[in-house]
Amino acid sequence: MRLRKARHHLLIAAIAAVSLSFLAAIGSTSAVEERARPARGADADILQHARKALDEGKKTFRFDTFGDEAFWGDSLKLHQAIAGAANGGVGDGLTPHEALAVGLKVDVDALPGSLKSDLRHGRVNLDDPATTLALLRLNAVVGVTGFFEGNGAQTLRSVGIQCALCHSTVDDSAGPGIGRGAPDQCLSSISQPSASCCATGATKTSTSFSG
Repeated sequence: MRLRKARHHLLIAAIAAVSLSFLAAIGSTSAVEERARPARGADADILQHARKALDEGKKTFRFDTFGDEAFWGDSLKLHQAIAGAANGGVGDGLTPHEALAVGLKVDVDALPGSLKSDLRHGRVNLDDPATTLALLRLNAVVGVTGFFEGNGAQTLRSVGIQCALCHSTVDDSAGPGIGRGAPDQCLSSISQPSASCCATGATKTSTSFSG
């Protein structure tokens, strides 16, 4: 009888010891996880920073020339050929039709509502270099920045090139080459159609400059 009671007490003690060890282990693990998990306030700060960095990256991709207008404008005088003699440059100038034909794109989100309506109804002269200059003033030519000066900032004095020129496209929602930013444009497609570019195995990007 005494031996049976002793065994019973030993069993209870063993169960109690195992239970305490298990609870201690859980408590220790929970403490480690709690220390490793950032506070909710810190989580919010991290997410806010990430969103800000993404927005800044999109702006850099779409609008920053990194000062290359010193080459395209100051050295090559590309802006003069774009403007044409009738607008203070040289030669015939570059019309929107010609620009679209060689692969440039127009960001429809950069256009005022009245101009979008005029485009839809065919009331915009796409064969006039002056229209190209108007689009540049609106920052609507994807990948190209125009720098203007003079009364009313009418004279194109230089141009710069952005990353988006080669690394983005539009969805053609407002016409061929005119629309909202769209992903999956081949990196070299500014000089050739997308299908041809992708068929060569050229690298693709999924960066979109709008929204």
